Amino acid sequence: MDIQYLIFLQDIRESLGDWSATVAKIISAIPVSPLSILIMGILFWCVNKRAGLFLMFTAGFGELLNNLVKNTFCVYRPWIFEPDLQPVHEALKKASSYSFPSGHTTMATAVYGGLAYFYRKKFPALIIPCVILILLVALSRNFLGVHTPQDVLFAMLEIFLVIVFAEKIFDAMDLNQNFSRTAFTAGVIFCILATLYLVLKPYPEDFHDGKIIVESSQAIIDSFDKVGAFTGFLLGAFLEHKFINFKLNVSRKIKIRRIIIGGIVCGAAMVLLFILKKSGIEILYEFGKGFLPFISVSFLAPYTFNRVEKIR
Repeated sequence: MDIQYLIFLQDIRESLGDWSATVAKIISAIPVSPLSILIMGILFWCVNKRAGLFLMFTAGFGELLNNLVKNTFCVYRPWIFEPDLQPVHEALKKASSYSFPSGHTTMATAVYGGLAYFYRKKFPALIIPCVILILLVALSRNFLGVHTPQDVLFAMLEIFLVIVFAEKIFDAMDLNQNFSRTAFTAGVIFCILATLYLVLKPYPEDFHDGKIIVESSQAIIDSFDKVGAFTGFLLGAFLEHKFINFKLNVSRKIKIRRIIIGGIVCGAAMVLLFILKKSGIEILYEFGKGFLPFISVSFLAPYTFNRVEKIR
């Protein structure tokens, strides 16, 4: 049934022409684009620190949890054993690992679902566009032929549970300040155990057309950016709270300056990431791909604009 559905979407895609695949790729890229990091940053730096931290937690923890599920079940992509299914070629470049659950849908639900959930009472109208975007991202992954319906449905359910879990964690920290240290310690331990599990667990070695379907080494390397993202959030949030603890009751001019400074800091982090990529150390690059954006938003940018504000 799921393959028939994907072939049905494939027929629609082919009848509409290349433009439909281009639109689907643009929609699919939204949750993993700089826009998601920018939303977290602006919330954290200028609007509501708790909201920014909430989204960084759901995104960082959600992505790592999703990868643990992905590398535990090791479900192959839908086209592997179905010759009639021909996914969009450009989409294959970012579909090198396992299929279940969908990473793009995970990130969309974590950021935009988390945003809608956090502001569900204050701005209920925000729920509709966020839900539409999540559904469009999920549909785009099916439309491009790189994920089955169960891949995207489970990703949405999985991250909804993460969002509810995040609310419980943040409420507990509000009631007991000492719980923040406990949560940080538990998060670090989780990252260490997750890394050990992902590196040491056995992976299947099945072949298709004479080639191994998913290299275990590639599956492991592809996990390091998720470990890096949650580690970057944990470390950044801890350092910011302990050594900076900036306030939001500042003028609009200062908030605009914070966004500019934050953008420059994140841009510098991307330059460093480019250098890591050129270094050829793939594991370090993959870890940095997740770590640098989150540590930049949660600590490096606040540290920088806090220093600027003190000087002035």
